[in-house]
This record gives sequence, structure tokens and C-alpha cells, in this order.
Amino acid sequence: IRFIKEVEVIGVGMLRCSEFSIGGMYLETVHHFPVDTILDLKFKLRDTDEHPINVQAHVMYRHEGIGVGLCFSSIKLEDHQKIEKFIEEAFYLF
Repeated sequence: IRFIKEVEVIGVGMLRCSEFSIGGMYLETVHHFPVDTILDLKFKLRDTDEHPINVQAHVMYRHEGIGVGLCFSSIKLEDHQKIEKFIEEAFYLF
């Protein structure tokens, strides 16, 4: 789904997410992250969420100077369920 949010990449800073799925996300960045790089991410699905989601993701592909496609590789079951519910609700809006 289209998902425009700031995502904290631990040790790097804030990057913009433009697309989001149950299994990963696309981050817009000019940083050079090689394929298979592991990143620690922190983000909220909604601004009103009390607690952020913390997840590890690895770089699946990159568009040099544009962004990277990430696949979640380590996520708590509770956070995975929050993401599933969030995406299901987004589909009902269309």
C-alpha cells in the first residue's frame, strides 16, 4: 500500500517510506545500502500509536540514488499482527 511516513533507521537517521506491505517496505534514500544489508527500523503505523514497531529488515534490492526495497527479517508476532490489521483496513478504504 502507499504509506508515506518517516522511518528511523537506527544508526543512520530518518528516511521516508513510500510503500509498505506485510513483509516489508520501500525507503527513499540516497544512502548506499548493499543488497543483504541488515537494518534496524523503528516506526509507527499511525501518529497516535503509543508504541513504535521495532523490526530488523534486510535490503532485497536497491535503486541507486533513489531507494531500497526491504524485507522484514525479524519481527515480533504482535507487531506482525498490527501490520496485517493495518493493511487490511487500508484495503477497505478503496
